[in-house]
Amino acid sequence: MSPVPDFVLALRDKIGHDALWLPGVTAVVRRGDEVLLVRRADNGHWTPITGIPDPGEEPAVAAAREALEETGVRIRVDRLAATAVHGEIVHANGDRATYLDLTFACTWLEGEAHVADDESSDVRWWPLSALPPMGDIMTARIDAATSGETAARFVAPAGADDEEPPPVLAPPAPVLGVDACPAGWVGVVIDPQRRASVFVASDIAGLVDLVRERHDVPVVAVDIPIGLPDTGGRQADAQARRALVGKASSVFSTPVRAAVEAATYEEARAANLAATGGRTSVSAQAYALREKVLQVDAWVRGRPGAHVIEVHPEVSFARMAGAPLLARKKDADGVRARRQALAAHGIVAPAWFRGAGFGEDDLLDACAVAWTAVRHALGVSESYPEVPEVFSDGIPAAIWV
Repeated sequence: MSPVPDFVLALRDKIGHDALWLPGVTAVVRRGDEVLLVRRADNGHWTPITGIPDPGEEPAVAAAREALEETGVRIRVDRLAATAVHGEIVHANGDRATYLDLTFACTWLEGEAHVADDESSDVRWWPLSALPPMGDIMTARIDAATSGETAARFVAPAGADDEEPPPVLAPPAPVLGVDACPAGWVGVVIDPQRRASVFVASDIAGLVDLVRERHDVPVVAVDIPIGLPDTGGRQADAQARRALVGKASSVFSTPVRAAVEAATYEEARAANLAATGGRTSVSAQAYALREKVLQVDAWVRGRPGAHVIEVHPEVSFARMAGAPLLARKKDADGVRARRQALAAHGIVAPAWFRGAGFGEDDLLDACAVAWTAVRHALGVSESYPEVPEVFSDGIPAAIWV
């Protein structure tokens, strides 16, 4: 039997001795405190059983097949022990190849080990405590397979070992994150098992009442300004913009209370200019939120029976990802990046469908707001500014993350 698979010979007919990238398997077969080794016919080295999977063949199946073909024993493949790249080999005939090796920990089941093909000149059981001289690569494969470890060894990217994965947090009780949407408000509840459930209502009080039919939520986080200034801008908005380099425009300047309460946009502009000494007007985007701002303002003043905080989703996403997410939240890339950021922190965003009364971006924003609500419930959230401002309405004004 040729030690080279037919499909490799066919490739060699086309490319000659040029380098090939090939899959490889290693079967480290144990019987008690012994390991089965073969002595290669081409160079006389002792190694575990190795081979190349056929096209479409499962690697573990290939490992069992190679053991039977090379040594005549039947084995059980127990686990993947290691993955590694074997540096380029130049074979005796000049063929060059680099192998991606999958090493499997295996157990002998039956059969008397013997030389079963022409790839080996000897087959023998060796005590693990007295192995023959071998190269570092094969020794490492045996060590990985006999270590008793449950996870496969692999070579990590440079520097990856120095980085801690993001903490996966669960709230002590269900919390609610809320975002404005075409239907009114969309809320996402995160429970202590980190399960996410979605609620929709036309007004904020109705949404919280709907949620409370199933959950007692001690923390409610809302993506809307809470605490309206009297004569100028809020530190919360300015500091949040500084935290969103490249995305600062997503934070609107909160108008003064007189402007929010103005009946028309023209009156709002005039009121804001008057309150700020002619320095600042009101953007159309900020004034468009007027009704929702007033709705939340009245709800908060009415003692809603929960701790209510203001959250900006882009600030939360930036904290999750380690940097602002620059892809637009309505684009496919932006949606993907936001779902991935949430998933990295243990929140699987619910599926979205058209006609739900809210956009997918609204849903993901509510999830991000809920993530900050989780942090707040655990006492690890932070605020912009560190000490919330308090204006004449008596409501602490800060954006939490």
